[in-house]
Amino acid sequence: MTRIRTLVAALVIALPIPAAVAGCGSSGSGSNDEDPTQVLKETFNNPNKITSGNLSISLSGSAEGSQSGNLSATIDGPFQADTTNSNTFPQLDLTAKVSASGAGQSFSFDGSLIATKDNAYVEYQGQTYEVGTALFKKFAKAYERSASQAHAQNDQQQSASSIFKQFGVDPSTWLSNVSNEGTTDVDGQDTIHIHGDADVSQIVSDLNKIAQQAGGSATQSVSPAQLDQLKSAVKSASIDVYSGTSDKLLRKLSLALTIEPPASSGVTSVNVNFSVTLSDVNQPQTISAPSGAKPLTGLLQQFGINGSALGALGAASGAGASGSSAYANCLKGATSAADIQQCAQQATQ
Repeated sequence: MTRIRTLVAALVIALPIPAAVAGCGSSGSGSNDEDPTQVLKETFNNPNKITSGNLSISLSGSAEGSQSGNLSATIDGPFQADTTNSNTFPQLDLTAKVSASGAGQSFSFDGSLIATKDNAYVEYQGQTYEVGTALFKKFAKAYERSASQAHAQNDQQQSASSIFKQFGVDPSTWLSNVSNEGTTDVDGQDTIHIHGDADVSQIVSDLNKIAQQAGGSATQSVSPAQLDQLKSAVKSASIDVYSGTSDKLLRKLSLALTIEPPASSGVTSVNVNFSVTLSDVNQPQTISAPSGAKPLTGLLQQFGINGSALGALGAASGAGASGSSAYANCLKGATSAADIQQCAQQATQ
């Protein structure tokens, strides 16, 4: 079960990073003569914002050998940002599905997160739970304050490229030996398909940089020795980028890896495929509140968490940056329901 939890944790870490750059599935091809390097620069430095669409993220992995295992995860659904205030928490309706197996054990999860203008809902095992307008309003204000501060510090618009720039990262440097594979239809959108080898060293370095800035000093960095070990274990790595022919907005980003771990690990090879998808780019999306929702405390109780944790979160959000930061930092180290309740108690002291 520890291996399965590790796989799921890797998914949780990986998903938020490419979620900011969007893409989608593809079919069909044509030809064009645009410089692939220039296409990448225009795509990852595009000043235009993506404010709405349908997001689809998928991750699959398989390990072969005596310690074999499999992981499959997806996140799908529409989102709609506030076009008048980019700091506002977006409306969304995302469904997550995760399944993993290994060492004779298995894990599965199926749930949804819905956020409207004034409330949020969580769906789990077929039942919808309501966060509540009062708590959601506090969270939304804290989010807006944090986003506003981040934008002020970076003096940038909230676009797909600026999210990377906030961390000093340029995804165009993740590819080497790039080539223009022609024009490809991506969910009804003509795109330029750029293929390249993945620069594992640069990717790991950049993701480590993002993790350090997002997680603070508590996040452990990747040492040069660990990086060298990872590079030697990667036998093949490729990235495919699909950029809109007319607007150079990213429509698809996919990564394929083949890794050969040390023989002592009991795994002979690991194959990983990851993609981020965005369709109906900047087309208006309607997010509706579900019916029959119950109080969120009912869901928390299923995991042995007292409902007072919600009140603590609201108190921390209303206390400003220092209160919410302390609560968030406490949650980073929480590994059980008891730990979460302890964080809640500290937040209200």
